This record gives sequence, structure tokens and C-alpha cells, in this order.
Amino acid sequence: MSFETMEMTTVVRRESPRVVRMAVRGDLDAANADLLRGAFQDAAGDGGARLEADLSGVTFCSLAGLSVLLGTRRSLGERFVVLAAPPGVRRLLSVLQMPDALGPALKSPA
Repeated sequence: MSFETMEMTTVVRRESPRVVRMAVRGDLDAANADLLRGAFQDAAGDGGARLEADLSGVTFCSLAGLSVLLGTRRSLGERFVVLAAPPGVRRLLSVLQMPDALGPALKSPA
């Protein structure tokens, strides 16, 4: 499954019955926040699978994009894992004094 706008692309793969990985590329901002929220909801489905969001391809993240990430974390709890968060996402979390808001699994790009 894949969703695309001019600024953002997501690609979803089921790694196993328990893990869904979503690669997100491009800008995360107000123009596509609702699309990203819907893509996360669709990928998580109604099952108990863990949703891994690989953000290594994210080039920009506004507060609207961060809000979607935080809302998804709040909804799914530890079932939502952020992989390879780009510096912009980590910087926003640091400025807002909430470096652990997306969980302990937040990792820097390799």
C-alpha cells in the first residue's frame, strides 16, 4: 500500500504478522498531516501489530507533522516505534523539552 502527495510519500510493508513497517519520505507539515494520520491508522489496522515508522527519508517536519507522530504514539503506545528520526524531528522534541515523547526506541539515522 502506498500514499503520495507532492510533498510526502509513504510505503507500507508487513514484515510479519506482528510488525508493519512504514517508510515515510518528504515533508511532514500541515498540508499532509491528515494524510499521514490516515496512513498510520490504516497501517496499524485493528490488530495488535507493532507499527514501525522509518522517518529516515523525512526532509522537513513542522509542528503539524510532529503532532501526528505524537498523537499516533499516544494512541498506540509502545506499539508505535519511530526508527531513524531525522535531526529536524529530534530538534523539535528537544526544543519542546520532550526528547522521550516518541518513546525510548527513537533512533538516530545510521
